[in-house]
Amino acid sequence: MQLKTARAGRIRRTLSAISATLLVAAASGYESEAAGQDFYGLDKENNDNFGPGIAYSQLDAALLVYQEAGGRVQAIEPTGSLTIHGDRGQVLSIEGVADAVSGATPNGAVASLVPQNFVTPLRASGSSATVTSASGGSTVIQLAPTPGQIATAALGRQYTVPANALPMDRGFHDHRAALTLGWSQPVAGITEMGVSGGFSTEEDYQAITASAHVSQNFNGDNTTISLAVNGEFDTSSPFGGIPTPLTAMSGQWKSPSSRQKTQLGLVLGVTQVLPRNWLTALKYSYDKQNGYETDPYRVISVVDPTSGLPTSTLYESRPGERQTQSVYWENKIEFGPALTDISLRYFKDDWGVTSKTAEASERLNLSHSWYIEPNIRWYQQSAANFYHPYLTGGQALPAFASSDARLANFHALTYGAKIGFRLSGRSEIYVRGEYYAQTGTDHPAVAIGQLQQQDLFPGTKAAFAFLGYQWKFH
Repeated sequence: MQLKTARAGRIRRTLSAISATLLVAAASGYESEAAGQDFYGLDKENNDNFGPGIAYSQLDAALLVYQEAGGRVQAIEPTGSLTIHGDRGQVLSIEGVADAVSGATPNGAVASLVPQNFVTPLRASGSSATVTSASGGSTVIQLAPTPGQIATAALGRQYTVPANALPMDRGFHDHRAALTLGWSQPVAGITEMGVSGGFSTEEDYQAITASAHVSQNFNGDNTTISLAVNGEFDTSSPFGGIPTPLTAMSGQWKSPSSRQKTQLGLVLGVTQVLPRNWLTALKYSYDKQNGYETDPYRVISVVDPTSGLPTSTLYESRPGERQTQSVYWENKIEFGPALTDISLRYFKDDWGVTSKTAEASERLNLSHSWYIEPNIRWYQQSAANFYHPYLTGGQALPAFASSDARLANFHALTYGAKIGFRLSGRSEIYVRGEYYAQTGTDHPAVAIGQLQQQDLFPGTKAAFAFLGYQWKFH
């Protein structure tokens, strides 16, 4: 029996963002207005031009392989896109993604000096679903009837975590498919207007996205002002239903079976060509989210105030609203055969999270055909107001609490490199590898009892490889 998990969905959406970013980066390098065209894809030998005013198409295909350390989450994600450019500035884009995710993921509980048992829903009372075997080293158990319902026992999936081990659920795997369509063109003196929409589905999550944007060039096309508005409409349908926040973890099926979330936002930007070889861009983003923000599978431990041993396990609770803002500044500078890309980002929300990001890459032409692009990214964030690695028994429960390490105070470093080979002025193949590592407070001085011996910030260490191919044609 599969465990369908929204955590996997969030990981997949992160991976899709990585894939999309790399596909866009591969394409945008060939169309930059800020540097010599021969550096970005004008094949002078064959007199091929794929710039503005030329009708052509571009195919991008890629495969992403992602693996977390410690036998945790792994993912395989193929991505493909087709972009058709008209000779009057029209652009039609189609992108598809499919992926498979499996492995183990921390459930949010703390480690203990003694083994711990956790149980999740497997089959509801009266369900016709068949159970062939337990997965991920877990066992099938029979549960007592839910009070007030038909006196028929349901089935649960129980897994045991050894002493001093991070509690992880090893029994999930899932699949996702997504499709995005976009259209843009000049309209009545406006440089560009466009719309896009997308649909993504997985076993316990669906997302519908829509956006519209407009941009206008000034100052001899050296200055561009842009505005984009976007919306996302999500439905979370976790396996086992929606648990009541801060109630005991159980294998019983919950009600309701699904919840919704909406997200509306805007991005305002200005791009400026300084010298011909320097492009700078500044963007401000604002988003407002309403609805179901809680991870329905994640739990938090309540521990004894003296010994630190877990006494109960509760489902987490997050606020139903969130407002975020960010400022992003990027610079692309060409020096002969090299292109330097440096960006800074500041983010804050009303959950108390603030973050700072600095990223740099250097693309170096090694020959007419080969190039290399090393990169590094530094990230730091503060903890959410309701982040707690655990709750203490005997104290009143807070309104909101989550032990999700992604809401903790931590640093992260990503580094890697991309190597590309131009098959011609029309096509190239490239491979990219990166390593990501988080660092947080793993042994806080205020930890209680046995928790002083446990790692309270499991964090994430992950590597991914990305193989891509790009082909332009008339």
